[in-house]
Amino acid sequence: MNSRNTSATGAHLIPISGPVGRRQFIVAGLSAGASLMASAKALAQGAIVPLHCVPPLPPGQAAAFSPASGPVRVRKSVFDLTPAEISRLKNAYAELKKLTQADPRGWHHQGEVHCWYCSGALDSLNGMEIHGGWWFLPWHRAYLYFHERILGALIGDPTFALPYWDWDSCTDDPRDMTGRNRFPGEVYGFQGDTTNPLHDSTRAVGPNDRIPTTLVGPTTVKSILAAKSFTDFGGSGNEELPVVADSPGDPQQMGQLEGAPHGGVHLWTTDPRGFSGLSNMGSLNSAGFDPVFFAHHANIDRLWDLWVQGTAHANPKSNRWNNEQPFFFYDQAGTWTGIVISQMTDPGGPLSYRYDPPNWPAGVAVAATASRTLPRTAQATPLGTPLVELNTEAEAKILPAAPTTLNVALPAQVRARVAETASTGTLVLRIDGVEVPSDRGAVIQVYVNRPDATAAAGPSQGYVGSVVIVPSTAPNSLHLHRSVLRNFGFTLAPELVASLANRENLSVTLVPVLGESAKPAEFARYRRVYIAPR
Repeated sequence: MNSRNTSATGAHLIPISGPVGRRQFIVAGLSAGASLMASAKALAQGAIVPLHCVPPLPPGQAAAFSPASGPVRVRKSVFDLTPAEISRLKNAYAELKKLTQADPRGWHHQGEVHCWYCSGALDSLNGMEIHGGWWFLPWHRAYLYFHERILGALIGDPTFALPYWDWDSCTDDPRDMTGRNRFPGEVYGFQGDTTNPLHDSTRAVGPNDRIPTTLVGPTTVKSILAAKSFTDFGGSGNEELPVVADSPGDPQQMGQLEGAPHGGVHLWTTDPRGFSGLSNMGSLNSAGFDPVFFAHHANIDRLWDLWVQGTAHANPKSNRWNNEQPFFFYDQAGTWTGIVISQMTDPGGPLSYRYDPPNWPAGVAVAATASRTLPRTAQATPLGTPLVELNTEAEAKILPAAPTTLNVALPAQVRARVAETASTGTLVLRIDGVEVPSDRGAVIQVYVNRPDATAAAGPSQGYVGSVVIVPSTAPNSLHLHRSVLRNFGFTLAPELVASLANRENLSVTLVPVLGESAKPAEFARYRRVYIAPR
């Protein structure tokens, strides 16, 4: 950095010059135990809390996106990289970090891009929110594409490709240490590896930590990949009722892929016990400042690519989704560029990249890459009238730190409708209006007909998924967006739906996942809980 103003608190205000003026970050220093804006005491060494993340002012109208030229880039698992590929990755990030703050492609500008699109910095200036709905997957695909092209250009290698962190290459057994649901520290660095350009000092995970398989294991991931609707897999826009949001334009359902595993891995990286939401990876406005963010999201992108190749799976047909919402980035030449979703739904097309399957388990031959079809599109199937409601209060209801069970009777006519849906469609458990403070993460395990459930590291009977919210900003950082509000949907497995047809009652148990810290009287709030057919 060019200059530093060091306060008596031990935190640094780091001015970053650019075309739109001074931009600042709060960065925790060596003695950040005191308070700066009531925040430094909550920050780990090297944690970033952006004060501003307005993009560098473009010189004029955005250029239209042009398809990538050159070879098809091949993204591999970070665990399958050769020593030469690891060196190439480190060299690319080293070059990126050498760029001056006047260069819109530079490292801090790359991190600011994500901040801008996730409720913004402490000045509360931000672009559109791309989390919590159907913009999540395509926006991040574009973000990774431009980031990858910049890195390749900086080292003069058109074949350069980001790796993906395949945390889903594991078993359901939380005691199994052979899976890849661990941090790839051999490449990205563990604590103390400060000479590694991929290192980030805010990570709190070591070689023996494992991501809970409730979040990333095969039972969870297979259930997500089995979702028939893009709404349930990747999120919805605001066409779907009922509306529970701050404004009519807010997205109406977070896709299951975005909640867990995506959000869970973010929170785990900086707080593997409590999932509290700590900078950098554990907070949306600072996550893009950790290089492992891009490997994490490459795996999310890979899973979207796997899902859309599934039988009868389709992306939204809506023209609003495909063509009416451009995203803007600086490309590898520093040109302000606009791209729409219809230009990036097929990675092997205009974006010119593909994924090699992971070489896991070790010693098992990697399956040949299946022949691909062009991604399909289809009109989203809206939810039908709720069959049963477990909570209908207009006002938000407090979820305490302890497990909470909601119960409702299933009359004969409802059981008949459930049996009909089991043979013709999908049943979705919706939990609407989940609200947490904007500076706090949340993981809530959801069980059906398991009133005795407690927080578990691996999936068990009745587990249908997890509500996961990644905070917008660091703890106690006085962000003007006081809370995060999200809606969740969980597709119920056919065998679970079949069992409901023979029951006279239904229970849904919400289990907050907490570390060893004090248990708050109010962990989160929620509004409606109901089951509806799709």
